[in-house]
Amino acid sequence: MTSSYCIVIPHYRHLRPLSAMLPKLARFGLDVFVIDDASGEAVSRPLQAEIAKYPNIRLIQRKENGGKGAAMMTGLRSAAGHGHSHAISLDADGQHDPDAIPELLQRSQAQPDSLFSGRPVFGEDIPAARLYGRMLTNCLVQFVTASRMVPDAMCGLRVYPLAHVLPLCDAIGYRTRMEFDVEILVRACWAGLDVQTMDTAVTYPQDGESHFNLIADNARLVAMHALLIMGGLVRLPRTLWRRLGRRVAAR
Repeated sequence: MTSSYCIVIPHYRHLRPLSAMLPKLARFGLDVFVIDDASGEAVSRPLQAEIAKYPNIRLIQRKENGGKGAAMMTGLRSAAGHGHSHAISLDADGQHDPDAIPELLQRSQAQPDSLFSGRPVFGEDIPAARLYGRMLTNCLVQFVTASRMVPDAMCGLRVYPLAHVLPLCDAIGYRTRMEFDVEILVRACWAGLDVQTMDTAVTYPQDGESHFNLIADNARLVAMHALLIMGGLVRLPRTLWRRLGRRVAAR
């Protein structure tokens, strides 16, 4: 099967940084799916005008706001529906450098059955609360997967092999907001999917806008981690058995 790659960007009211990113993405010659998560007409109209400048970029508008995970799943399913085998994802807020895409693409083409995820290299601009929150999340992810395969579970710069990842989306259920990035990687590990990482620079623009709700989204993350911990304990014997089989096969 010939691989076909595209780019998926979940978007909610990030008109300025996304508009600045579009010409950089267009030059790669890949189809780009911008998923607008019901940002409203004040955002969608000027965004449509910007996107109309680029024949390989299309806007998909969700009728109701469902969160980043819902937008990502809409984008992944749209990518598969248009015949693509892989989707490169990155955030719309300007944190990720589009120049990292060619290397991600090259690595994925060499190992098309693997899921590739960015491993952030932070500068001094990262807020301390986010740094420590990531550290806690990453420790919990390594615990529930019984491995160090995922050193960072929150970076949105990734390459998803759609045939392997789309079935995992069905298990996520109502957890369609900020939980998605973490849970989809955990479920990929549970399913035995090979997860690879690549160092990538992540910046926090001074005028950047985050839609992370300190109370609501942290509560959702706590609930998700509780479910994943229970799931990880149930799957632990199978996880360890699979790992033992790989070690034996590698000898």
